[in-house]
Amino acid sequence: MKPPFRFSPIADVLRQTYGWLMIEPATTCCCSSLADLAAVPMGGDGLDERVFATVENIRDHGGDAWWLHLSRCRVCGQHWMIAQEERIFDEYFLRRLDADEASRISTEGRWPADFLTYERVLETGHVLGVRPCIFMDRVSPSLIWTVEELKKATPDISAAIIAHLLGVSTTQVERILAKI
Repeated sequence: MKPPFRFSPIADVLRQTYGWLMIEPATTCCCSSLADLAAVPMGGDGLDERVFATVENIRDHGGDAWWLHLSRCRVCGQHWMIAQEERIFDEYFLRRLDADEASRISTEGRWPADFLTYERVLETGHVLGVRPCIFMDRVSPSLIWTVEELKKATPDISAAIIAHLLGVSTTQVERILAKI
């Protein structure tokens, strides 16, 4: 007796039909090519896709530091502290961590200070030589939210420091401050 007809597993059919669209898991990583403190642009040349093909989120800081994550490369095991900054720079800022630092974050929730405040995250962008985005809307929601975040964390922060961090004029910051 002939066995009943069996369909090929769906993954095999999809691979044959749409193989050029399927993404295989990365087997190599970019970790060794990144500096200990690195900026990875969101979009653009695809570096973010190559990096995050192997770097996976382990823990979110959460709370007031919503931008901050602990991640680990599943290929080489390197731990990274990542600040996801999509308001002013559109960059991921990565800091290489040693095993002790990663363990303190995982087990005790003790994070290195580098990206704990949004001010420090923005300052990192300037230190790394990244240019802030140019906003066509001079009172863009991203600018307003960032000014609010900075003022909440440091109520006496000056308009000049905020202007430097955002890459805009002090006059523009003063207009935003008058709106909030």
